[in-house]
Amino acid sequence: MENLQLVLLFLGAIAIIAVLVHGFWSIRKQQPKGYKQSPMTDINRDRRDADGFDNDGIGEVRVVKAAAVESSPASEATTNSRKSDDTAAFAGASTSTFELSQTPAEKISKTRVEPSLSSNNTDIDEQTPVQESLFATDETVTAPAKTATQQSNHPAQEQAQVSHQTAEAQQQVTAEAVAEPEPAEELGEPQDVLVLHVVAKEGEELHGAELLPCLLTLNFKFGDMNIFHRHEDNAGTGKVLFSMANMVKPGVFDPDNMEQFTTQGVVLFMTLPCHGDALMNFSIMLNSAHQIADDLGGEVLDGGRELWQESTKQNYIQRIRALV
Repeated sequence: MENLQLVLLFLGAIAIIAVLVHGFWSIRKQQPKGYKQSPMTDINRDRRDADGFDNDGIGEVRVVKAAAVESSPASEATTNSRKSDDTAAFAGASTSTFELSQTPAEKISKTRVEPSLSSNNTDIDEQTPVQESLFATDETVTAPAKTATQQSNHPAQEQAQVSHQTAEAQQQVTAEAVAEPEPAEELGEPQDVLVLHVVAKEGEELHGAELLPCLLTLNFKFGDMNIFHRHEDNAGTGKVLFSMANMVKPGVFDPDNMEQFTTQGVVLFMTLPCHGDALMNFSIMLNSAHQIADDLGGEVLDGGRELWQESTKQNYIQRIRALV
């Protein structure tokens, strides 16, 4: 029994050793050929090109000795000589460019001289180089000459224009003076007066607070002799067609106190001949009288203070036609 155990133990040991040997051999067989070469110098040497760079672009390691780094006296002298030459050259350039003189240079006068139109002006010829140096282009040099020419021409044009306007104004004044003024319409002495009364009813009065708005509505305007007038224009301008006064003496009105004003009646009158159409003016006056009577509760009477009738109207119309 003991021999059998020894044999089995020996066979097990041999099997284990065989497995390990086979494993190492398999691992070594699977490694790339490059790693089999132990020295790194041989690998780098095989991969470098003619210039000494490998596949990654890395060159050989170079060792610099300390003796080579230290500069020799000869090299230092050469370097110092080069630096001195460069310094001298720079100093010479700066001296030639920024040289300061004890005597200041004469200042160039920048006074701008306007050129004249005359060809014999010697001052302009002498100052032309200075102007050319002050101005960049020829256009700016010639611009003052053009401006001077234009300025010299403008007064002549303005004078001619003023003289022309003066002549036109004189002609207009002369024409107005020669033209005969329009003759004013002369009515002459009044030949007849047409009168209408508007009176309050018995026991009553006409109040100014009601009368004034009515007159304004009928386009009456307070004016001469402190009475109201009806003009050609509804705005209160033009010739007077007829007028209205107070029946009670002194026959005037006070527009500022119309609120306290009372009267027994008012009188409307127009003279013949009159401005414009007499029949039309009388028609307007008659309508105004009726309107005042209706608004204030009064009555319309004729010139003799009789009640207004149709026959009285025809009588007034005949009087108007007799004088037209």
